[in-house]
Order: sequence, then structure tokens, then C-alpha cells
Amino acid sequence: MTETTAPSLTVVRTLNAPPQEVYKAWTDPALLSRWMSLPGGGAVSWQADPRVGGQYRMETKSPDGQVHVTTGVYRELEPGRRLVQTWVYQGPYAPFMGHETLLTVELRELGPNLTELTLRHEHLPSEDYKSSVTGGWNALLDGLMTFYAEEPVAPSRME
Repeated sequence: MTETTAPSLTVVRTLNAPPQEVYKAWTDPALLSRWMSLPGGGAVSWQADPRVGGQYRMETKSPDGQVHVTTGVYRELEPGRRLVQTWVYQGPYAPFMGHETLLTVELRELGPNLTELTLRHEHLPSEDYKSSVTGGWNALLDGLMTFYAEEPVAPSRME
């Protein structure tokens, strides 16, 4: 019997901000709406109840005008250090809809106003899904870096 492992993605970025600020950028709907949207698109709506068991819902518009919806539940929240949440794409792209995946963001202070962010997106349903979220997360994390209005201080890494 052969066991197959679901695809996953890991991206590491270094940000010019303290871990507490980066954590807040991931949990405050007002801040999320400022950076978590693809270039040429935009945030339509962000709702978040950042507590263990709390839910979130985001609606973003892609450059072609389609509204994409993602929902999930916060599983772990350690301010300034870590957050774990489910990530369920609700549409409109049918092949990716309804799969519960797991998103983990870990923050490590490297120095004053310097944070290493490690994003892991696990339990991806297919290599096509992985390819899509790889492009998406890289663009979104570029947006987070721009949000802090600084150039990257270290190269990005992907595994």
C-alpha cells in the first residue's frame, strides 16, 4: 500500500516590522484589507473574529473582476509568534472549491523591527492548487512587504 502525501508550500520572507505588528496585519480586518489582495485587484470585504474557534471570511476581486471568497476558522493564535487557521476557497473557480487546507504563519524576531515570516500552506488537494497558491502567496507577501514600505532586507525563500 502506497501512502501519498498531499502537496504543501512553504514561503519565508523577512519583513521590516516587529513581530507584533506583523501578527496584527494578519488578524485585523482593517489591515488585512490593505495588503491581502492581488495586484490589479482589491479587497472587497474582510471579516475576522481572531480567537481560537473564531471564523474569518475574505472576498477579493481579481484583476479580471471576479470576486473570490475564502473562509476558515482560527485554530491557534499566539500574538507576535504564530497563527494557524483553516483555509477554504469557496469560489468561483470550481476545481479548487471546498477543500479545507491548513495555513500556518510563524513569526520570529530577527532584531529590532525585523521579523522572519514563515508561511506553510498544507493539505493542498492537487499540484494545480499548489501552483495557484504559490503564485498567490508570493504576490500577497510582496503586498505585505510593500505595506511596510521597505525593500526586502533578505531574499525570499521557497521550499
